[in-house]
Amino acid sequence: MKTRLMLFGASIVLLASIHVGGWAEEKYMPKEDEELYGTWTNEQGVKDYYHPPKSVVNTDGYKNFVNVSDSVPFEEGTRQIDSKWIDSEGDIWYKTFGTVTTGVYKGYKYQALVKISKSRTVSEFVFRSIGFLEFDPNDYPTKIDPNDPTYTIQYRAKE
Repeated sequence: MKTRLMLFGASIVLLASIHVGGWAEEKYMPKEDEELYGTWTNEQGVKDYYHPPKSVVNTDGYKNFVNVSDSVPFEEGTRQIDSKWIDSEGDIWYKTFGTVTTGVYKGYKYQALVKISKSRTVSEFVFRSIGFLEFDPNDYPTKIDPNDPTYTIQYRAKE
């Protein structure tokens, strides 16, 4: 009798854990036409490694350019979308993470918070460089702060 009761109890616990596991947040699956994807430019902003005048973002990652007119990037990397949501004002937010695959910082990893305007024409982001550490879903920037040294604003290029 005790064995049956223990088996019954273990079965209940197992079924409950399977059911609760189904409530866990699923990994975001990007679409081919994410608002994040496209060519973003800012010829008037700061022009340095953290603030590229031109970035091209697609499903494969990103390419950053020294000048808007350049066709050869100074840096490339992976960029994956961790999560996406739309706020009450219609702006689109992303948490992204990636790894630099070429250039001076090859191998460095980063986590970014990105805001795309409701009009889909302005991209603002800040990022946290995590070096060679592993990605941490609890270590994203928490706000878009124009005073953050990594703050970048870019505008969707007409294609």
